[in-house]
Formats: sequence, structure tokens, C-alpha cells
Amino acid sequence: MQKDLIARAIEVLKEAGFIVSSRCEARSFDLAARRSEITLLAKILHNIDGINEGVSRSIRQAAFCLLASPIVVGEKSGAFFLEDDVVYHRYGVPVINVHTLHDYFVEGVHPYVYSATGGLYVSIDGEAMKRARERKGFSLGDIATGLGISRRSVSKYEEGGMSTAIDIALRLEDILDMMLIEPLEFLKTEFDEPLSTDISAAGVEEVDSSLEGYILNIMEEIGFEIFKTAYAPFNAVSLSQSESERVKILTGISKYTERMIKKARIVSSLSQVTRTKSVFVVNGNVKRVQIDNTVLIRKEELKRIRDPEEFTSVIEERAKTK
Repeated sequence: MQKDLIARAIEVLKEAGFIVSSRCEARSFDLAARRSEITLLAKILHNIDGINEGVSRSIRQAAFCLLASPIVVGEKSGAFFLEDDVVYHRYGVPVINVHTLHDYFVEGVHPYVYSATGGLYVSIDGEAMKRARERKGFSLGDIATGLGISRRSVSKYEEGGMSTAIDIALRLEDILDMMLIEPLEFLKTEFDEPLSTDISAAGVEEVDSSLEGYILNIMEEIGFEIFKTAYAPFNAVSLSQSESERVKILTGISKYTERMIKKARIVSSLSQVTRTKSVFVVNGNVKRVQIDNTVLIRKEELKRIRDPEEFTSVIEERAKTK
């Protein structure tokens, strides 16, 4: 059931022209996908109630680091199937079903309806509503009487500060003889909005191990800005700002094990899709300097690197040996 849903979502994304990464097998997001300037970090699961606040925060945090849009593709909430062309949310992450995914990315059809506490809602084009009302010579009170709502609510619709139930929106369109319901743009990326400090300031204060904290502190001393991730196949996104470019590096930390090799391959795939670099800092000896496109650097080597430019040079030199 879960595997079938993931396969269907990947099929839709590829049909829509996306490059899709390998499956991450992590708690945060399942895959990355990119089409032109749109990058998605997608969590795909049968029942969306399986997403808790921590997982949602981890997806949003990774999306912020990679300038991507977080999204969940699901089938059910509890015992009920998600409705087609309706956008749901879980702790700030938009949720849609495969049908809506196909309509939006393949057919180019935007959803208009979103689910919130109490039912299904739509957004009104307030400026168009005001122009139509004034053209017909209706007062705010006239509209309020026709809809059976308060004059204040009608005023808020025109100000663009309040959504409304579908039935009221349809009656309003009938009264004003004009389409007023706005399509939803649910792929607003994390960097389009004010960020809470738990996302934008996620540095090295909270780490899962002493090794992780040690390595990330060295990376900061070298001159990288560190964004710690949670439940992801990489430990952090390291950013450096030079005069010529802003370098983003998916940074993993581990001993050299079979599990690390598997994660390094996944991170390599993610880096290709997200147009970043990928590195694993390894505690101990390594048997190779690169796994796919992921460069391996020993902890002892890292301690000798002086600045982000030297770090990047090491990555680029080792990439040539592939």
C-alpha cells in the first residue's frame, strides 16, 4: 500500500518533467524532485495522521536550507480518504493526494479549496469583489443581507483578510455575476515567509552525538554557516558565502560502515537533484575518497582545513578522481 503510493507519486512527478532523487528511507522526507526552478521535498505516506510536529518541522527545516517547497502526498486522514483538488495541512506543510498532484503538475490545474477546522474553504479576490460590487451599485450592507452574514465579514472579504465557506463564495459569485474564488498557490517555499527561530536558527546547539557536535563545530570554525537537520539522511546543510557563489553542502557525519555507504549514495542523489554538493566526514579510516558524487573526508583531514575555499577545493579535486 505504502510502496504503491510512493511509486504512483514518483510516476506523476516524472510525467510532469521532474528529476526525482533516490528514496531517502528517512523519517523526514522521502525524496527530492526538481523541475526548472521548482524543488520539492516530498513526504509520501498512506495516512497523513502519521506526521507529527517534529517530523513536519524537520521537513520545513530541510526545505528552508535547500530553498525547496515542502509537501506531503497522502491518501487518508484517519478513516477518510483525502478529497481530490483539496489542499490539507499538517503543522504548516501542505498535503494533497496523488490526483491533485497530477492535476497541478501535469495538467496545470490549480486547486481552489483547502481544508481547515470546521470544513472546506476558499479565498476571495477582494479587489475584484469590491469593483464588481461598486459597478452594480451594491453597498456592503446589501451584500451582507444577500449572504446572511455580517457587514464586517463582507468588508473583510474585500480587504483580503478572511476566507469563506464554499457555499457562501458561490452565492457571492451569483450575486455579483463574477468569478471571485482564487486558485491556491500552495507551494509557497519556506523562504517566502517569516521564519520561526526553530527553523532559521537551527545551528549546532542541539546535536545527536558528541562526534556530530565536534565535527559541526569544526565546520563553523572553518567558516561555514551550519543548519542542523533532523531525521534526514544528512546531518546538516553547510553554507559558505564567497564573492562568486554561495556553496551549499549536504553534510553527513559517520564512521565508515555499510550503512554509511548506503546513506552516502542517497545523499549523492539528493545533491544532484537539489544542485548542491555532498560530503561525509568520516571518523576513522576510509577505503575510498568518493561514493558516487559524495566526497569522503576524514576527521583528521578536516581539522587541517583553514577556510571554506580550501574545503571546496578538496571536494572538487576528489570529484575529479571519480
